[in-house]
Amino acid sequence: MHPSLVINMDQTGVNLVPVDSRTYESRGCKDVKVIGAEDKRQITVCIASSLHGDFLPLQLIFTGKTKACLPESSAASIAASAHLTFSENHWSSQETMQQYVNEVIVPFSQQRIAEHDLKPDAHIVLVLDVWSVHKSAEFRKFLRDKHPRIHLVFVPANCTSKLQVADVMLQRPFKHGIKRRFNLWATSKIAEQLAAGMPIKLTDYLKMKQIKPLLLQWCLDSWARIEDGRDMIKFGWHECCVRLYDVHNVEKRKAAVAEVGRGELDARDFVPQGEEPVPTPDAASENDSDDELDVMKARIFGERKSKRKRGQVQRYGGGINPSQLDWRESGDDSEADGM
Repeated sequence: MHPSLVINMDQTGVNLVPVDSRTYESRGCKDVKVIGAEDKRQITVCIASSLHGDFLPLQLIFTGKTKACLPESSAASIAASAHLTFSENHWSSQETMQQYVNEVIVPFSQQRIAEHDLKPDAHIVLVLDVWSVHKSAEFRKFLRDKHPRIHLVFVPANCTSKLQVADVMLQRPFKHGIKRRFNLWATSKIAEQLAAGMPIKLTDYLKMKQIKPLLLQWCLDSWARIEDGRDMIKFGWHECCVRLYDVHNVEKRKAAVAEVGRGELDARDFVPQGEEPVPTPDAASENDSDDELDVMKARIFGERKSKRKRGQVQRYGGGINPSQLDWRESGDDSEADGM
């Protein structure tokens, strides 16, 4: 076997309107309204990088049942080889994962094999978390039958924050970049309305047909921006793999090859126990039928309104009391990352 590429991929949710959960309010105020935080409709973006420090093209999954739900491919998305697809609830599925392999991983690997003059039968290691689709018999059979050169390696459940490069290094700056571009765009629209003496109203600009192409471009721009940080992604791979397991240790690699030769180690059929927790989809996230996004509805953070008694607070390993956390200050960068 001639390994050529080691790739880590993960899915992350991106709001159609990526507003923040923070706002300005008077000190001591007990009820804080955040406009726009209530609309949680999302797309799913698959982000991936290689051990060599390369960034793979994005896959963006929109909510819908036909291609009519997709924004039109732009010159920028074609140049970036972005793959646009859909599922009924915007989640990555068996079908979209197989599309990802065919439309993203295979062309990327062929390009790198040609660039570095590697052998045509060079193999690929694909590192994934143990989400149900990733570890399913159907997906593994698809790889065995259609792409025998791709070998799966699974990050054990609840270890992605330490062992998955996308979680450790990529998701937060990627989402931050999208949110920053949305804020700049929204600010420019507000400035235009103020200059024209018009009442401030963003809703007119948030029709689905208008916001989806914008979101596509924000994703591409954010991904291109962090792609400049090749050293950053190499550091992430070092922290997740080399420092913990020293994958470059020649003796360990020879021993692993010998175990495979003796039939003692078959990574293709090894699937860790457990599964990554997947959040329940919000009704607002699933319902993409409305032509307009409701960004004027306020979510109120503050005093607890329910009269139901709280149960006994459990303390975990770090001794953190969850009831003492200030949820108003928590961002949404980690939402849907467990897919």
